[in-house]
Amino acid sequence: MNAAFIERRVSELAASEGVLAVALVESSSGLVWHAAGGTTMAPSLWEASIDYWRLYQRNQAHFRDLGELGAAVLYHHGGMLAVMPCDAEADLFVVCFARHQSVNWMHWQAEVRAFGAQLGTL
Repeated sequence: MNAAFIERRVSELAASEGVLAVALVESSSGLVWHAAGGTTMAPSLWEASIDYWRLYQRNQAHFRDLGELGAAVLYHHGGMLAVMPCDAEADLFVVCFARHQSVNWMHWQAEVRAFGAQLGTL
């Protein structure tokens, strides 16, 4: 994949309104392809965040009637943590840490899907 493109797009996502930090993470390995923003964020946060999605995957049969999960958005005292699939073929996820009630999550999902589509063409 094109590292310069990934770094640019992750940095653009991190510069979004209300967003504190963003990372592109490979689910199967926890490998962080790139992270931007939030210089005080612990690097292990990105890999550990994928476990939220893995928990859903282990229990998805219980949620089948609700439809496919588009994002795991969790409310922590220090901010919102969102884990969203980016590129299903490459098992890539975008993890976002943001201020409470400051991100349009529907728009954010559209941006992440567009990013995933762009990754699929590289």
